[in-house]
Amino acid sequence: MVGIILILAAILLPAMETAMGRAETTSCLANMRHLGMGLRLYSDDYDGRIVPAMLPHPDALRGICWDVTIQPYINNRMILLCPSDETPRRVHGALCEPHSYGINLALSQVGGYLNSSLDLYSLEDPIGTILLCELNGERYATHGIDWRNGGVDRVAARRHGGGSNFTFADGHAKWMRVEQTLKPDLLWDP
Repeated sequence: MVGIILILAAILLPAMETAMGRAETTSCLANMRHLGMGLRLYSDDYDGRIVPAMLPHPDALRGICWDVTIQPYINNRMILLCPSDETPRRVHGALCEPHSYGINLALSQVGGYLNSSLDLYSLEDPIGTILLCELNGERYATHGIDWRNGGVDRVAARRHGGGSNFTFADGHAKWMRVEQTLKPDLLWDP
């Protein structure tokens, strides 16, 4: 009887782990979709401006991170965390929530560090331009990535079954392999 239970457990355990991994991927994708909607709402309120990566604040050395700026639009700190991310990051010296996701700095930090971003309506292809990605590793305690300066290495490339989730400027989210964001088309460049 004990042998049968052990055999059944050995058979079912890998299936359960696979199911849990898929559930975490789906939960993360839903988080990123909700963040995309919150970012679109912010943009609608600010004449099409994409939320800046950082805004100045007198009480913070580095300013306010984008994840705090959009809180009125998402009203939920938990969607900033991927269930598979064991090391959410915070930007030291900034008003910042623990987060698993980073913003594309080519869209949200232009012309300077604080309070500068592109107009959403000036993007050639909002459907094909990445706005958010999953961040990899605690050592990059950052709020975003710059693909031009090796930032794609900061994407959690293998967090979800050999790929990662991404949110696009139009608000939709999807799972992709990191290589697909670079070729055949570069999806990071506005």
